[in-house]
Amino acid sequence: MKQPSSDRILNRSNSQSGFNLLELMIVIVIAGVLAGVAAPIYRKGIQKAIQAEGEAALGSIRTQVMAYYGEWGEFPTAALGRVITQDWHDIKPAELDGTNFDRYSYYYQGDATTYLIGLHRGQVLDMHRSLNQDGDYEDWDIKVDE
Repeated sequence: MKQPSSDRILNRSNSQSGFNLLELMIVIVIAGVLAGVAAPIYRKGIQKAIQAEGEAALGSIRTQVMAYYGEWGEFPTAALGRVITQDWHDIKPAELDGTNFDRYSYYYQGDATTYLIGLHRGQVLDMHRSLNQDGDYEDWDIKVDE
């Protein structure tokens, strides 16, 4: 059997393993690009989840307003605007308290023939969100009591 020469042994012990600086910089750049692309997508998903929470509560309020209409033949008036912050019909105020909104985030405006249920944008939404008697959602940006 042939023994390896001493030059080969020296070269093998002097060889370096691992990543050089250029390879590490490329990996960091790729990670940065991926993070830059993922962050806006993540933020948009969070915004949609927050909006869905608000819309679910608006839908619950609308269901009760429609039940009131079925019972009395007219929508609650603005004088009953407190319907959202008190026990009213089958809505308990605690049911409107969620992760991002509480019972004071919602408001009701209406007369016997029309109504508008709204959600203040507060600190979490870009625009106010409302739901009318036709079931249409609207986004708007005007100053209201917040």
